[in-house]
Amino acid sequence: MHQGDESGEDPTSEDTRPGRSPIDRRFAAIIGALRRADPRFARRVSEPHRLRSGQIMMLAGLVATLLVGVLPLAVGIQMQLAALLTIGAIGIAFGPVIVPPLVGVVLSRVRPAW
Repeated sequence: MHQGDESGEDPTSEDTRPGRSPIDRRFAAIIGALRRADPRFARRVSEPHRLRSGQIMMLAGLVATLLVGVLPLAVGIQMQLAALLTIGAIGIAFGPVIVPPLVGVVLSRVRPAW
């Protein structure tokens, strides 16, 4: 049994919004009790101020598109080199599709899930 159940208190009564489901209210009550018991709890479970995995994946896709797509395409157009035009066209077409999932796989192995 939970500590709130033994004392006869309603764990859903404090710090809740009326539109929440009973499970959400219980969860909020548990988190509130943990926060009162240990003030450092909220600081430990709060979200760190760093880039999320999705943001890193989008940034990597943009950088890959610029480096492998736009830059070779621009240089290929300027110098009229078919090889750079081809690399640029392929980079623009497939870079944003291939790079983010690859970065996601790397991040899932390097970073813990948060």
